[in-house]
Amino acid sequence: MGNLLRELRDPETGRWLPKEVWYRVRGAIAVLLSLGVLVGGGWFVYGKVQEAWLAYRTVDDYIDPAGVADVMVEIPQGSTTNKIADILLAANVIRTAKAFDRAAAADPDVRKIQYGLYKLRTQIPGKTALQMLLDPANQVKNQFQIREGLRLSEVITSLAATTKVSEKDLNAVLKDRKSLGLPSWIGKSNEGFIFPDTYDLPLKPTAASVLKLPINQFKKTLQDLAFEERASVLGYKPYDVLIIASIIEREVFRDDDRAKVARVFYNRLKQGMPLQSDATVAYSVNKTGTIWTSDADRGKKNTSPYNTYQRKGLPPGPITAPAKKAMEAALSPADGDWLYFVPINLDTGETVFSDNYPDQKKAEAQLKQWCLASPANRKKCA
Repeated sequence: MGNLLRELRDPETGRWLPKEVWYRVRGAIAVLLSLGVLVGGGWFVYGKVQEAWLAYRTVDDYIDPAGVADVMVEIPQGSTTNKIADILLAANVIRTAKAFDRAAAADPDVRKIQYGLYKLRTQIPGKTALQMLLDPANQVKNQFQIREGLRLSEVITSLAATTKVSEKDLNAVLKDRKSLGLPSWIGKSNEGFIFPDTYDLPLKPTAASVLKLPINQFKKTLQDLAFEERASVLGYKPYDVLIIASIIEREVFRDDDRAKVARVFYNRLKQGMPLQSDATVAYSVNKTGTIWTSDADRGKKNTSPYNTYQRKGLPPGPITAPAKKAMEAALSPADGDWLYFVPINLDTGETVFSDNYPDQKKAEAQLKQWCLASPANRKKCA
């Protein structure tokens, strides 16, 4: 800095040199002007690039995450990402399917979107729509349940009451077997495939849309369990294993006993013994809510093919739609030589398994003793 000042003064007199000062000032002004042009041009270019990017984004996407208005959207069971995008587009939630697809491609959680009803906003960015679908708080819970162990007539009555779809319409859909997409090995009975679970009620329920939910879940469960392949390994047709699973569903009190009960039935089938299942007999005489049967129910006058005290082999069809645990047990029977089983405590579900009839009679005596222990117990054994 000192050298610069000396250059601007006369070395003899020490006075400023006007020409030299002007020359230096003019050069500095030129530099500043050049910098100004560069900076201003940079901001201009930046603004234009940002403007172009926003224009590009808004061509296929909304930019306001607050949206415009509330809207109810239904995501059907088994919807793909592309299907969801189409549904959102039709409901004016997103501007283009591309906007949602782009957000979904960047977020692996897209696979966690559940089917059902959602409260969303119209005209929101694809990313915002995805976030709202992944937030359980936005899902509208309007559910119905199919309980385990019910026979089909009970299921239809329950569905009609909870969904407001008539029993007549529900039964009409079940008659159109081709439309249900069931495996070819499913028998003529409609028992066995209305899978027990809790489902989200469609926005505008119809007989077809309501029944599609448990039937699709049944087919998915078959795939998850590799049902057909594992039944073949056991040496049985898949429909036979489904029938056994349905009996297990009605007969067994505790999870730990399911596979052992399955083994009892397979052992009896191999030895040519009747299954002697009270659950199938109760089905044959249209008893609901209990599997207890009388001597008359089990007697020869009951010629139903579901009277497994009088007829050997399996009944012609399932007696209920088994849940996944019962299906798994039928596919994976425990190892053992048991031929009999009987619960000896109906409160705890404690069950005795025997491989000979004398031991079975002792277990039956234990059950009788438990039943007579109190009025409450006698009522449970009735």
